[in-house]
Amino acid sequence: MPQQITLEEALKLVTFYQNNDGTWRIKDVKSTVDGDVEGSVVGDIKGSVCGNICGNLGGRINGRNWQFFETRKDKFQRLLEEKGDQELIDAFNQLEDN
Repeated sequence: MPQQITLEEALKLVTFYQNNDGTWRIKDVKSTVDGDVEGSVVGDIKGSVCGNICGNLGGRINGRNWQFFETRKDKFQRLLEEKGDQELIDAFNQLEDN
């Protein structure tokens, strides 16, 4: 049987609050998040962020706004998909497979 976390242990990792409509939300995460976050993260991030971010991200890093960065590979793939040239898309997919 998998080991279960106790409520006391869980409350050492996160704190909760109830908003005006009665919905419970996580207020603070006091540890590392290993895995996915589904939903929004609002507030300060103390420490580092690593991994992939899919979706919207707002806020600042060291006082500077986030900027979208498109790699050459991402740009090439986007342009192929926008133009819809199937032969080029197939060639690109073959390059990715290698």
